[in-house]
Amino acid sequence: MSIDTWLLYLFAILLIAISPGTMAVLSMGHGIHYGKSRSVATAFGSVTSALILMMASAAGLGALLNATEYGFTILKWCGGAYLLFLGVKLLLTKADGQGLKLERTKGTGQPYQLFKQAFLVGISNPKDLLFFAALFPQFIDITAPQGPQLAILAITWAVVDFSFVMIYACMANVLAPTLKSSNKLHWFDRTSGGVFITLAAILLIR
Repeated sequence: MSIDTWLLYLFAILLIAISPGTMAVLSMGHGIHYGKSRSVATAFGSVTSALILMMASAAGLGALLNATEYGFTILKWCGGAYLLFLGVKLLLTKADGQGLKLERTKGTGQPYQLFKQAFLVGISNPKDLLFFAALFPQFIDITAPQGPQLAILAITWAVVDFSFVMIYACMANVLAPTLKSSNKLHWFDRTSGGVFITLAAILLIR
């Protein structure tokens, strides 16, 4: 994997991580109610679920490469189209007037409970599996060994994911009031949509 490809991947996932999704909401809730130090367990739960989904996506990618000569190219174009679809969908969303809601999570805030909650939130979202399947082929060079490349992509994602979960947990008291405004949350959705559309265009043109 070239440094240019890795930097593009890093830039893409940084923009994705900034956008406040379900895990960001959970992280802020844990940060507010249980503190920063306990939220480390939340970050590990998020990373663990993501790594499992990545391995599942990589297994499917490997099977496709073994099954057909043109499968990788087809998957790459389908993945780019899926990223474009996500971008357009987010760009066209309308404000619902509700904004961000941080509800107190169940339990006493023990680390294993926070880990479990974050893991279940991450692993129970089938869209993440589809997202990884769409994203990874865009950065894989099939003329080189895929294992090391997938390891680099997974480790980079894990570091970024862990970092942003902790950022949301540590800055929850500052971020939560801001994101409770439906208009500001809607602005995040539109920005995320623009990111996905731009990313899809760049990857399909490369």
